[in-house]
Amino acid sequence: MRVGLTLEMRKSPYREESWQQMWSDCLWLFEQAEKLGFDSLLVQEHFFTSDGYGPSMPVFLGSLATRTTTARVGSYIYVAPLHHPLALAQETAVLDQLSGGRLDVGLGIGHSLAEYRAFGLDPKTRPSRMEEALDILPQGWSGQSFSHHGRHYTLDDVRVQPTPVQQPHPPIWVAATTVAAAERAGRHGANLAAASVDPAVHAAYHAALDSAGIARGSTRVSNPWSITVTDEEPDAVWQRNKHHYHHRWDYYRTIRSEFGDPDLEYGLAPSAETYRANELIGTADLVLETLEPHVRGLGLTDLVLFGPHPGIDLRGEGYDAVARFAERVMPTLHSW
Repeated sequence: MRVGLTLEMRKSPYREESWQQMWSDCLWLFEQAEKLGFDSLLVQEHFFTSDGYGPSMPVFLGSLATRTTTARVGSYIYVAPLHHPLALAQETAVLDQLSGGRLDVGLGIGHSLAEYRAFGLDPKTRPSRMEEALDILPQGWSGQSFSHHGRHYTLDDVRVQPTPVQQPHPPIWVAATTVAAAERAGRHGANLAAASVDPAVHAAYHAALDSAGIARGSTRVSNPWSITVTDEEPDAVWQRNKHHYHHRWDYYRTIRSEFGDPDLEYGLAPSAETYRANELIGTADLVLETLEPHVRGLGLTDLVLFGPHPGIDLRGEGYDAVARFAERVMPTLHSW
């Protein structure tokens, strides 16, 4: 399997640093991750957060394209309904060119009500806008003139240039935490960027692939985990960084609850402490023993390491944690 790294790239209330320093540290850690053997480096997107979470996807993907040479770079994810599909087609084609054909395009419907309101979009149109984006993007990447008449976009004889390096287009990943989103990914023949270990989500994806006549095994399936490989007692690590963990997971719980989306579920041991079940902390052996049933049972081809939490020193404790994961866990994951 392949292993990717994603970072939130957001300021923490628990660490004094400038925007420039925070971004510099994130880009530095991505560069180190390539040297450590990670297969992909994934940038997240959000808007209108007080901590600057995930701004300007093309800027940071462009930076990674020029700072790296072997790892794939990708969006994790573009909130597709917030972008015009033609602009997104051109932007990603340029990024694919800059990276020498190393771009993966991850798309999702998003889970922040504030983002839709700020852009003046009806949140109820999330699914239909996502559907049109998935229809239009491949045509935009083709380099040929095409027309499209849909619910949200009317396009007549348009042609996008440049075309991507990868043909027929860069790999598309569709994010999913629900059955409906997973079914959409399968129906369009996209790779599945799941964030759920619910068997129903993965079953819906494979059933949709079957219905679309797309062979199982011809696409890829990923899932993320927040993992800390350590020789310390897990509870000691948890207590030391508990405020950082809460900063991360409070955000997701809040925005998802506003949309009525389910809580994120990672299949880890339940705990009486809030968010403790979202963190996999322990030795390499414990991490691998915990992950293997999910990897095998869900047929995962990719695992995404949800990197160090905002507020943790990325050039110190953060780098050490990523390096331990790369040295002690990643070789076994690569063999699966």
